[in-house]
Amino acid sequence: MTSSKPMIVAFLASLTLVGVTALAASPVAAQNRAKAAQTPAKFDVLYDVGIVPSEKSAHVAIRLGSGSSAVEWILFRLDPLRYRAIEADGEIEEVEGGLRWTPPRAGGSFRYILSIDHLRDDNSFDARCAKNWAILRGQDLVPRMRIRTTPGALSNSTLKLRLPEGWSAALPYASQRGGRYSLDNPRTRFDRPSGWFAFGKLGVVREEIDGTRISIAGPAGQGVRRMDTLALLKWTFPALREVFGELPERLQVVIAGDPMWRGGLSGPGSIYLHVDRPLISGDASSPLLHEIVHSLMHARSGEGGKWIVEGLAEYYSIALLRRSETMAADRFEKAMDRIRRRAAPGSTPLDGEMNGALRAKAVLVLMEVDRLIRDASAGARSLDDLVRTLVSSDQAITLELLRLTTREVAGKDFPDFFDRIDPAGS
Repeated sequence: MTSSKPMIVAFLASLTLVGVTALAASPVAAQNRAKAAQTPAKFDVLYDVGIVPSEKSAHVAIRLGSGSSAVEWILFRLDPLRYRAIEADGEIEEVEGGLRWTPPRAGGSFRYILSIDHLRDDNSFDARCAKNWAILRGQDLVPRMRIRTTPGALSNSTLKLRLPEGWSAALPYASQRGGRYSLDNPRTRFDRPSGWFAFGKLGVVREEIDGTRISIAGPAGQGVRRMDTLALLKWTFPALREVFGELPERLQVVIAGDPMWRGGLSGPGSIYLHVDRPLISGDASSPLLHEIVHSLMHARSGEGGKWIVEGLAEYYSIALLRRSETMAADRFEKAMDRIRRRAAPGSTPLDGEMNGALRAKAVLVLMEVDRLIRDASAGARSLDDLVRTLVSSDQAITLELLRLTTREVAGKDFPDFFDRIDPAGS
């Protein structure tokens, strides 16, 4: 008699094959394959940064790790006066627009030395390395770049710091163990350091305000008013949230004295302010809030749009003080009167060189935009809604974008008004 075992095995095998085929053809399996195909490739990037005060420099290595085969090349735009001693694994070549690095498919590093000091004018710096501290933008550490990867690939970027003994760091990023920081910018596929960084023997105040982790940092012994700054932020944060809605998880304020630039500068998730700048000026504006508005808007101006960006920051630097009741109503009206006098009709065209008169004129124009929106919407909408729309659009701000956004927010166009304020007719 012929054994039935081979027949049984063959039958079970056929059932298994049928089951696998059915599973592969099932909608769930198809969805899982489609989802896997849509998941972007990721590649690890480590920015290894060592600060060397005796050289006034940073030694930087950009290391590609796991998934680096997704990177075809990176084109760096390097200022030869600041970046030197360039070395790399793989190939580097000079091309139009910069220096192109083709890394090995298994990964590798691109290495250089950055000269930290950078003059903003004849005698003050917007990046500086002193004996006991260093302040610079994160963007300085890693130059501007273009990258070609496999379609949709995303970086998983980490910053590692190597600092002199006794130095600490204040960065607008979440810290990890071993002097590491996770970099995550949802606006970019290839994350690199950005915002204002402070290193050295620092005084730092950290506190959470309304869900945002605040850090106020500056070199020790320079008279930085950390608690005063924190107090003003506490008073005005609810008003900031009314304007911008969702605020960032982190906000860093870096404050320093001479020879740093005697003004204010904004950056992603952070600002810089000279120690001698008042928190509230005699004209009732706030340099601190002015730069914070710039930072929260992360706006770039297109052709002829600088007055809009500056006008919004200046207007809200005053309006936020009033809304938070830091400033009384009568003092706010006096501040507006000063702005009207400073921006005498015809005193300066909107596309002119930025100065006090132009900034004041910009504030008045934007207050008129606010009135138009309120009137057209029966008070339901305002300039705040326009600002939130501009922030979400992520476009360069121009007069045309202001006109279109005003129409979108108000539900009505204002051709006569925008023709009148067009710089060509100012």
